[in-house]
Amino acid sequence: MVVLLSAALAALAQQLKDFSTPTPLPSGSTLIVNFLSWGERSTDEGNPANRLAMRLRALELPGVYVETVGHAKHGDVLSFIKAATGRDTKGRCLAEGCREVRLIFYGSGDGSLDLLKTAHELKPLGLHVALAVQVSSEGACGGVIPANVARAAAICLDTNWARHHQQIRAEVPTQTQILANLRLSSEGRWLDISVATPPQKPVASPDVEMRIDPLMWNHVEDFILEELHRAGIPGAPAPPPH
Repeated sequence: MVVLLSAALAALAQQLKDFSTPTPLPSGSTLIVNFLSWGERSTDEGNPANRLAMRLRALELPGVYVETVGHAKHGDVLSFIKAATGRDTKGRCLAEGCREVRLIFYGSGDGSLDLLKTAHELKPLGLHVALAVQVSSEGACGGVIPANVARAAAICLDTNWARHHQQIRAEVPTQTQILANLRLSSEGRWLDISVATPPQKPVASPDVEMRIDPLMWNHVEDFILEELHRAGIPGAPAPPPH
């Protein structure tokens, strides 16, 4: 039994080697996870998702930790979240007890799918996600947000509304608040699809032109800042009005 436990802990340590946040976290902490798309690296400082992670770290808010995970690494981040919340590899509370940690997820492209999958896998563990913000690629918008996510927002990088009108929706509407389903409007602003008007001409390569749009990433940042401010974290700035 001791040998098996040692082997399990060694395997967990290997999985967590790319994360700098100490585990387990103190109860009341906030963990923000940035899910990257295929081919993106956490070391790329020009990546807008990574730049947002850097800005969030630079705030140096007490008890707030920011991590970045590559595409198809949701198994690693699941193990990391278990460790951060005081759980073993099977999700059971350690002898010291489980920790209450506020989880905030954001991801773009393939990372938005990893984000959703991770949220689903946290559900049977009784772990909740305070906020999930998805930036979805052309043709991959929409989806069902699991009931363990309190608030969710989606930004769709697709201007062909006639063909792709998908929006995220809550698995249980009484448990999940859908904050917005943003699309690029005809006047060049990111608005909820309920009030936005389609661009006169679809963008030729939305994943290339729109994924780096600083105005779009401002919205992602504002959703996160609003959640931190709502949680009453000391020093958390209120997002600017739009």
